[in-house]
Amino acid sequence: MSKERKISIAKALTAQLHATEEAIDTALAEAANLIEAYVTSRRTIRISTIVGNDVHYNTLQAMMSLSTAQRHMTAAHADLTKVQHQVGLGAVDIVPVDDKPSPKPTGAMPARENETA
Repeated sequence: MSKERKISIAKALTAQLHATEEAIDTALAEAANLIEAYVTSRRTIRISTIVGNDVHYNTLQAMMSLSTAQRHMTAAHADLTKVQHQVGLGAVDIVPVDDKPSPKPTGAMPARENETA
């Protein structure tokens, strides 16, 4: 198979991977919005926290499951990177510049461009 064909297939896989990761992120955000809306609604109509407590609990359980799914997708992402190298494709052949996570924060404040010492 030609390198161009491999790159085309790999780009389609990458797009699907990103769509899946985005869907999980969106689902987590929507579940968080549901909890916020539920709590706000309950307070607005002055209902005890005991009423509908299962809504809160089950939504949190769903979020935990989504978090687990997110971890598994991170592992799948790493596995696809391994496959990419196994079929002879380098990262620059396929991966967009913004695909890799940013470096973890160090706690140090970034220097400003016009800042003098």
